[in-house]
Amino acid sequence: MHQHQLLAFSSKFGIIPPEEPSPPVSFTADGNTSTDYSFHSKKGRRTLTNTQLKLLQQHYMTIHSIARISDDPELVNIEPHIEIWHRCRVDGIIYHCKESQRRNSTRLNHLACIEEQIDLNARFSYNARPENMAPKLFYVYVQFYGVHQFRGQQQMLMYSEYRKVDEHDGLVEDKGHHHFGFQDICVLDHLCARVPGAREKVYFVDERDTMEARLRAALGSR
Repeated sequence: MHQHQLLAFSSKFGIIPPEEPSPPVSFTADGNTSTDYSFHSKKGRRTLTNTQLKLLQQHYMTIHSIARISDDPELVNIEPHIEIWHRCRVDGIIYHCKESQRRNSTRLNHLACIEEQIDLNARFSYNARPENMAPKLFYVYVQFYGVHQFRGQQQMLMYSEYRKVDEHDGLVEDKGHHHFGFQDICVLDHLCARVPGAREKVYFVDERDTMEARLRAALGSR
């Protein structure tokens, strides 16, 4: 009897306990929201560049309402390392990232629409007009996902390239690179597609509900 047959026989009759497959490595932060967020495909620990560290400091300043970096000792001595992951699962939807995309791949699964809160009165001083926060949709190419330690908690983040867009006639036209930045993964709203248009223009395609709402708004403004 061959070796693998002996092992199968032994396992069947309980002589040797069967080997259980190792669970896939994933990460879910404690105290997360009711939405199921998890990271998959771990790629190891990385040192952030100086530019990325500054962007991460800006992110924490915004999230925690910190006026100056010098006001927070942990922000001054921010942890320079981050744990890199290449996939994010949100309620069953898998978001990939640019780093995980193969060079010859034709699939685009790291273009996402995110929703962030912005101050509509940001151009004015607080003395002139009070803060007026409202949700706004942005379009990003996710570069990578990461787990970073800040204020004693592991933060689930993503590093993305924001795109400039022009909305007209219910369509969203891609106008090119805007800037990079870090976000909490809770801002993820939905995956998008990219389609070519006339005269080498590129348009972003959203989920159906978002596109219908935008089209109704465009028709109603006429």
